[in-house]
Amino acid sequence: MSNLPFQIDELILKFLNKTITPNEHFVLKEWINSSPANKEIFENLTNKEWVATELDKMYEFEKDAGWETIAASLKHAKRIAGKKNRKWFQMVAAVVLFALSIGFWFYKTPNKVIPDQNLSQKERFGAEIMPPEINQAILTLSNGKKIIVQNDPKKELIIHAAALTLKTNDGNIIYKDRINSKKEVLAQNTLAVPKGSKPLQLLLADGTMTWINAGSSLTFPSEFIGKERKVSMTGEVFFKVAKNKHMPFKVNANGTETEALGTQFNINAYADQPNTKITLVEGSIRVEKRVSKLLIGSLIVKPNQQVIAEKELTLIKEANIEETTAWRDGQFYFEGADIKVVMNQISKWYDLDVAYRGTINSSFVMKISKDVPLSELLKIMEMTDLVRFKLEGKKIIVMSYTKP
Repeated sequence: MSNLPFQIDELILKFLNKTITPNEHFVLKEWINSSPANKEIFENLTNKEWVATELDKMYEFEKDAGWETIAASLKHAKRIAGKKNRKWFQMVAAVVLFALSIGFWFYKTPNKVIPDQNLSQKERFGAEIMPPEINQAILTLSNGKKIIVQNDPKKELIIHAAALTLKTNDGNIIYKDRINSKKEVLAQNTLAVPKGSKPLQLLLADGTMTWINAGSSLTFPSEFIGKERKVSMTGEVFFKVAKNKHMPFKVNANGTETEALGTQFNINAYADQPNTKITLVEGSIRVEKRVSKLLIGSLIVKPNQQVIAEKELTLIKEANIEETTAWRDGQFYFEGADIKVVMNQISKWYDLDVAYRGTINSSFVMKISKDVPLSELLKIMEMTDLVRFKLEGKKIIVMSYTKP
């Protein structure tokens, strides 16, 4: 059925064939003048170059779609169009009939575009985006000085900064205090790993090893003194705490404090996530939640358990440790994760922004190496027929998808 009112498609063909009656011509002119869009449609259909271009586009689109019946008629129309002695209106007829047959009349006009979710993957993904190949970070010293730390796997890099000797090798950063004074010992430093970097390992002065994920930071002293060892963090950090029963190790993250003596645990406290997750791998920890110094919750956590901190603390007795720590092993691992959780990880790894079109409530189960081009990851997710993606520069557009 025609999408144009008053059978305007037929009137346009009659106009081109010079068989239109005065009354029909009046109706056509009224329709043309009723809107800029109608005027543009008419001008396009009476432009030989535009019609020829659209005919080629439609033929290619039809061929990819595999509509054999339309293919036969369209091929016939193209043969007719190639003969100079045929009337021009026959080419327009082919354009009009083909457009109407697949319901894309308005979609084919210059002001309309193919819906993004129906474009080919090549058109939607554009230039390939590769995973990060190096470790990089910014070290901010207590005096405000910033130092760029970048590790070339082929070289050993040593940086001297204030009281710190930073030595990077194989993705590790080891620092030592060079000036034995109380002022320098108490200095607080922050190591921030940006989006688009591989996770970075930092060995603290007490022997505690930390893994700092992309889009995360860790604030730590040059040396630990007193009765406790305290650090603070944002984003996601894995801790393998050196044992010292006389100095508990404490981590402040997004209003929660995690205390340990000697243990291994992961803290996910990204600002763009709805909650903070503390997952224990080995040993024992205590997790406390405070608001304005007021204690509102305290839990003792055992191995393979997880605490979810929101307004209150919730204990998950059987956590998926492999999923939680997969980022340390260079993997994306999702076990029924919400699309926004998935895209948060992807955006930090490839250093991209994410935008959503429509309501998307899909969840994903997936395990794949992080050392893959972005397009390969997106193609795997699209195989579910739940979502479609489009890359626009440094932004991923996430769209819901329903099979036609």
